[in-house]
Amino acid sequence: MPRISEVERPGLAVRAFYQIGKAMFGQVPTPERIMAHRIPLMLGLGGLYTALEWFGRIDAPLRALLNVHVAALYGSAY
Repeated sequence: MPRISEVERPGLAVRAFYQIGKAMFGQVPTPERIMAHRIPLMLGLGGLYTALEWFGRIDAPLRALLNVHVAALYGSAY
């Protein structure tokens, strides 16, 4: 199966999202690298995730625990 190549010359928005991903996870997550090929998709999902983080009703420690648990259930790296 061919691999999806990374964006060769990321624009300003993509670089900003890469920096956010790197700050949150230590490296740019793979889904973020894939979404970088479709900027509207990346911006839309970024807005959704931001809204969930800022206006969600679950406190941060519980949300982090849920993220780890769901990642473990699905065998994800993060």
